[in-house]
Amino acid sequence: MSSILRVRPTKIELIRLKRRKALAEKVHRILRERLTILVNEFLVRVREAYNLRRTVNDLIFNLYNDSVMLNSVYGEYGFQYLRSITVKELRAVIGVENIMGVKTHSAVVKHSKTIEYVYPGFDSFREEARKLIEAIIELGRAEQALMALGREIERTKRKVNALKYIIIPRLDNTIRYLNMKFEEREREEKARLKRIKSILEKRR
Repeated sequence: MSSILRVRPTKIELIRLKRRKALAEKVHRILRERLTILVNEFLVRVREAYNLRRTVNDLIFNLYNDSVMLNSVYGEYGFQYLRSITVKELRAVIGVENIMGVKTHSAVVKHSKTIEYVYPGFDSFREEARKLIEAIIELGRAEQALMALGREIERTKRKVNALKYIIIPRLDNTIRYLNMKFEEREREEKARLKRIKSILEKRR
């Protein structure tokens, strides 16, 4: 999809077009390097999110087994009561993380004080529940970063393709067209000067 730009066929316009082409090629090179870095960062975040999801699945499985065991030991109502009084509150502080100029949400988990109760099995159950909540928050942060990086990669790729397949070819075609136009004018000027010279010589 290449054509020429509508410009005036002047030398000044040709110089401007050459400068625009040099700038477009420089921007294309920078954006291509940025795209490579973003893709590498995206792959790193994909591996991180995959490992976090496996961790969350393992913690859910272990926590479910512990809850089934405690439910069988204390009974349903006893388990619900003990679980309610041994909750350790967590607080997530939401912030902003900058990844190669891409802003995404980050979260830091803070613990609050709680009253300690000694019940067989509930300390490990509470610890597993805390780890699960922290892992879920980390997984949400990682997947949020993935989505933000994916959107930025898509935008950068569109810019790179537009420069490579539309803008730079149009500038090339326009510069080539103007060069041909100037060469044609120069040939016409030389032919005209030769005719004038021959006419003057005949008059002499």
